[in-house]
Parts: sequence; structure tokens; C-alpha cells
Amino acid sequence: MIFALVLGLAAAADGDLRDLCPDRPGRLTPACIVDAGHLQAETALADFTHDTSGGGVTDTTAGASTLLRYGVTQHLELLAGWTPFVHAHSPGQRAVDSVGDVTLGLKQSLLHPDGKGFSLAVQPFVTLPTAKAAVGVGSTVEGLIVPVTVALPADFALGLSPEVDRVANAGDRGHRASYTMIGGVSRQFGPVNAGVELAGTHDDDPTGRTTKATADLFAAYIPKAHPTVQFDASAYIGLNRDTPAVEVQVGVSHRF
Repeated sequence: MIFALVLGLAAAADGDLRDLCPDRPGRLTPACIVDAGHLQAETALADFTHDTSGGGVTDTTAGASTLLRYGVTQHLELLAGWTPFVHAHSPGQRAVDSVGDVTLGLKQSLLHPDGKGFSLAVQPFVTLPTAKAAVGVGSTVEGLIVPVTVALPADFALGLSPEVDRVANAGDRGHRASYTMIGGVSRQFGPVNAGVELAGTHDDDPTGRTTKATADLFAAYIPKAHPTVQFDASAYIGLNRDTPAVEVQVGVSHRF
């Protein structure tokens, strides 16, 4: 009798949870917050990038890149991300094997933490240079993202992720700003969510300013029988010579 009551209460609690809202696939950062007291693990099982920018060719493979999100309150979550394996190879050069950089941050909802309707949040973060310089940021980066989600008619949704970063110049000679803007539209098709994005990053590097741009395609599937799990795939296509030619990912997310 007591056991059945506990199971009933647990089922009721699960029913009160928000819809699963991972920070993948795609580059957009969602404005939703993970339910208080719950942990969400979001992993890129495989990530391959073919980069021809800079006149050379570099192929990079990363495995098990994981973002952990923990709901502290119904409006605040903590974030931690890390990649345990990165392999970069350029023809004629020695391959580089490394772990990835570590990213720590938090996200505070300002409006509609469930991500529905018009949802707004702020996400300050810091990236620590734990990777080898050839595959990582090379120095500490501080940044701020302002995720925005807008519900549109016919099950469409608009997402925006403006971002500004503070990046150290080479040789510890001051800092510069890097600006990113991502915009995308997605639509729900039953258990599948699919969408497109445009992303651009402008870096005011004193040794040479660069602007990277991609067109992104993604799709995610949440099984009806397991609404706390998502499977996804995405592709990012470079639009200019400063940007890697293509990046593809497959991943999975799970809320505990």
C-alpha cells in the first residue's frame, strides 16, 4: 500500500515537469531552465569538423562532449561543459590529441522559464583553457549570452542568441571583443523538432579581424514512451573562407 502510494506520488511529480528542452542540437541557446532539483546531461556522441579556412586542411573529431545542466530553482540553473577527447589532423603534420576546454556558467530566466510563449534569459559563462592551444581557446574567455525564444503560429518557434565575449590577445597584450548572433526557426512535427539557423561571429583580433558564418540544419526526436530522452543530429555549413567548411554532430540528451 505504501509502496503503491510512493509510486503514485513519483508519477505525479514527473507529470509536473516541464517539457524536455535541451541546449542541442544547433548553435542556438534556449531560454528554458531545467526543473529545480533535476540534472540534465547533453552529449555529442560524435562531432566531426572539416576545416579549410586559412589555406590549410584540418579534420577534427571530438567524442563525448558533454554539457551538464542542473536546476537550482525554477528560474536558475548551473552549467558545466567538457570534452574528454579531441583529435585534430592536418596532412603532413603531427596529429594533436587533447581534452577539450572547460566551460562553466549559469542561466537565469527573466521571463517564462519553461521556454514557452516569449521566453528570455541571461547566461554568463567562462571558458577555461584546459585543451592544447591547437584545438582550444588558448586563454580564458568570459562571455554573456541572452537567449530569446518566441512561439510562432502553426507550431513554429523563433530563437535568437546574441552573445558577446571578452577574449585575451596573443602574448597577454590586452583583450578584445568577439560578437556572435544566431537566429533560427524550428517547427514541431509530432515527436520530431526540425529547424534551420544562421550564425555569425565577428572577432576584433588586432592581428586580423575575422567574421565566421554558418548555415545550420538540425533535427531532434523525443520518443513518446520516454519523454526525458532526446536523440539529435545537426550539420553546420561554412559560408565564407574564415569558417570551417562543414561540421556534423549526433547526440543524445537525458533528464534525470
